[in-house]
Amino acid sequence: MEKALEDAQIKLSTVVSDLFGVSGRAMLDALVAGQRNPRTLADLAKGSLVNKKPALTEALTGQFEDHHGRLLRVLLDTVDHLT
Repeated sequence: MEKALEDAQIKLSTVVSDLFGVSGRAMLDALVAGQRNPRTLADLAKGSLVNKKPALTEALTGQFEDHHGRLLRVLLDTVDHLT
């Protein structure tokens, strides 16, 4: 998961400690669904991450393309299947 995000220059794990928590998963799902605006993605933050929106916006600024979305969807589906 991290490798796919890094390939797209998305550094989400530098701000979000649990990519599969409520906020992290919402952002990942939004990326897969086609949302590319870093501010819109950062607005999905909940709890303690709400105060980190500027850092989230920076971390979510990258070159996320459709092929990254397809790969991320497969990875998320695999995680869902295993949990």
